[in-house]
Amino acid sequence: MLYLLYIFISILIIVTTNLAVTAILSIRDAYRNHLKDHSSFGTAFKKYFGKNNNIPLHLSDWKF
Repeated sequence: MLYLLYIFISILIIVTTNLAVTAILSIRDAYRNHLKDHSSFGTAFKKYFGKNNNIPLHLSDWKF
């Protein structure tokens, strides 16, 4: 039963790391391009977070 906990924790670490890296890349892209795009930092962050994210966050994006 303990192995299920280990699997859950490892998946949680992988997803958290992926979202952290995506957020860092989005902040970098937002700072570089928000003046060029003529948008606020929040709007630019949302745009580049969606562009850089490789894990689908909506259930409809998952293909079973």
